[in-house]
Amino acid sequence: MSAHASKSLGILTAAVLSLAGAHTAQAQTEGRVTLRVPIYPYIPDAAGDQFASLLTRLETEFEQQHPDVDLVLNPSCFQDDFYEPSTIARSLKGEGECAYDVIETDTVILGELVATGAVRPWSRLPENVFWHPAGIASSFHQGKLYGIPHWLCGHFVISRDEDVRRARTVSDLLQALEARQTPAPDIAGDLLGSWNLPALYLDAWADTNGARRIESAVTTSHYDPSALDGLRRVTQACETNGANPCVDGTYSDNFDLAATLFAQGQADATLGYSERLHTILKNLPEGQSASDIKLSSAPLGEGDRPILFTDSYFLSVRCTGACEQAARRFVDYMSRPSTFEWILMSEDAPAGTRVPRYLVPATLDAFATPKVRRDPFYPSIALEVLDGMPFPNEGLLDIRRQMRDDILDAITR
Repeated sequence: MSAHASKSLGILTAAVLSLAGAHTAQAQTEGRVTLRVPIYPYIPDAAGDQFASLLTRLETEFEQQHPDVDLVLNPSCFQDDFYEPSTIARSLKGEGECAYDVIETDTVILGELVATGAVRPWSRLPENVFWHPAGIASSFHQGKLYGIPHWLCGHFVISRDEDVRRARTVSDLLQALEARQTPAPDIAGDLLGSWNLPALYLDAWADTNGARRIESAVTTSHYDPSALDGLRRVTQACETNGANPCVDGTYSDNFDLAATLFAQGQADATLGYSERLHTILKNLPEGQSASDIKLSSAPLGEGDRPILFTDSYFLSVRCTGACEQAARRFVDYMSRPSTFEWILMSEDAPAGTRVPRYLVPATLDAFATPKVRRDPFYPSIALEVLDGMPFPNEGLLDIRRQMRDDILDAITR
């Protein structure tokens, strides 16, 4: 390094340290603690602004109630894969480029995330909240509460047929779809993906065997023939014009395509999460009403016993003292029915353009809020998930690709 470069670097370093010192002094003077939280990204962007309006309202509303906290949602440096515990762990430990204090992610990786030593248990759940039991069960590991539940997620069939809505076995579902006798394919949906296809298999397994021993199905040593048969028959119902877009990458390459085709009458039904309804309503042809759309839990086996994913908030091992107090106040705020209500109803989007997100809240209180209760679809979603059981919260991470390959081979023979 030249002397000139060395001198310049020294000046730059001094300036940075001076600014950092001024920032620290200002923060101490103001008595504020910074809380950095990446939120779960796989939710509808109702305002179409990459969540800018959502984040702004959350930060503004929370800080008005807690002026001693500087809430930073989705720090710009955050680049981690929300489903990769090792990279999440580095950031939670403050070892990577982007240190943060709380992260919202899927409890499907809870066991593996705990094993990294990057998270620690919460001292309590937010009080006076009526939680869905599946969300709570998914957030515990070895008897300790590691997650504060936020969203639930399950597989749904969305159609325009009452017999499809009432179907409670895969046989009833396919019979109802075939009876429509339309030129459109019976069903459209993405059945690929190393998380997606194993999850659909586990759902079919639970529909056939019940969900109380679902952990035993997280294996590559044995696959249930009945569960595979149910998925195979659903896969065959996707076929159209000699191709099968459900398993050839067509829908996985375009996340909204299957829901959009259903909205436009080019598929009799679509298979996916409840928030696909948001896409459907946004893509209905002009003048077409949503009143004939039906939604129900997806029966993928010889029964309909839904299992539910949970997205929860996890606390960094570094977040103690004032940071932990701020984190607890943040999850308290996010768990309030009033907060859920405006997020579910997409009130961050401009008036006149608002389509509800149709996410599944992890609290039953949220379904009882006035605007959610009056919505034509949320009451049905609430009933469909009421008895849902928890998805396994460890074991799938390392074997999911092998499971995907095995299952895909079995259902496309």
